Parts: sequence; structure tokens; C-alpha cells
Amino acid sequence: MELLAEYVGQDGQRQQLRVPCEAPGVADPFQGLLSGVAKMRELVTNLLGSPVQREAQDRVTAAPEKALDGE
Repeated sequence: MELLAEYVGQDGQRQQLRVPCEAPGVADPFQGLLSGVAKMRELVTNLLGSPVQREAQDRVTAAPEKALDGE
């Protein structure tokens, strides 16, 4: 079993993420699935950055616009 995800960037470029869900030495398929979900979450976080990083970056990007608007 594996998890698949596809990210399409703003430029239209596609990136596939693939994570196996079979953990070595674990017979329980649900434990393997949980392990796969954790790995996928890590990949997505690395790809997109954490919400805190994005929010800080959005503030920095928006700051010059506010200065031009006189706010």
C-alpha cells in the first residue's frame, strides 16, 4: 500500500509525492498506514513550508504594498 499526492505549482509544474505504507517489522496494516501518513505530512510540510513560515512570508510580502497605500 502507498499514499500518492500531486502538487501543481503556480507555474503549472507538477510534482508527485509517493510514500510507502509498509513499515519494516510492523505486521499491522493500520500502523503502516499511520507511518505513511506521517511521512506524507512531513513531505508536504517540506514542500510548502510550515503555516507559520508562510504567514510570516505573507506579512513581509504585504508590508511594501501597505507602505505604498499609506497605511
